[in-house]
Amino acid sequence: MRKAYFGIEGLDRNLEKGVSYGSQLAVEGDSGIGKTVMAGEFIKEGLRCGDTCIYVACDEPPVVMREHLLSFKVGTPAYEEAGRLIFIDAYEEGESAEKYALSDHRNLEKYYALETEVLRSCAGRRVRLVVDSLSTLLTMIDAAEILEFHRTRIKKLRKNGILTMDIFVSGVLDPRLMTITGHLYNLILKMSFSHSKYSTIRQLQIGKVKSQQFVSSRHIFTISPIYGILVTADMGVGK
Repeated sequence: MRKAYFGIEGLDRNLEKGVSYGSQLAVEGDSGIGKTVMAGEFIKEGLRCGDTCIYVACDEPPVVMREHLLSFKVGTPAYEEAGRLIFIDAYEEGESAEKYALSDHRNLEKYYALETEVLRSCAGRRVRLVVDSLSTLLTMIDAAEILEFHRTRIKKLRKNGILTMDIFVSGVLDPRLMTITGHLYNLILKMSFSHSKYSTIRQLQIGKVKSQQFVSSRHIFTISPIYGILVTADMGVGK
């Protein structure tokens, strides 16, 4: 069975066997840490290997990701015209210029229906779905409704073989809720800033929930304007 990769130096090396299509990946991190950079690299790698990529823009308009991909030498118009790159606008409050847009940002049923519609149009293809960030859609939603949404949605995505990256901004959702929903994901990437007396470094935890504990390896990473995210030093194993 074909495996997928992130296209990120150092990260893919730590995931030698890659991830299976149908897996759900959770990326959680501080504001400005590089979550959208990771999403862009994930999409770029998907386009490179023939996947259809869907990007749900919740925190910024879709044009920001288009510009970000262009900085990686990925021109989006040809991919969009071929149906290989699809944007869903979940950011604009008013009318959107995008083909697919979420009219009510506080209605999970409408989001689920829109996501299902777009995925149905991609039937028969290998698909990568990125939601940036899912925590924005879930703000002000009742915890019980969020859990039901997560369980129903992830079960369907997994059944249909959709490789999904859900991005969360740290501190937006209740920590207990994040812990519970974390058990639904196959792989969890936590990105954070670490401060010392002399510098600030970016840290990445790569892990899974095993036996009710989050077990991970920790790494330092940097962001290059040319190469994107580079995962470098291994900081060992943590829980």
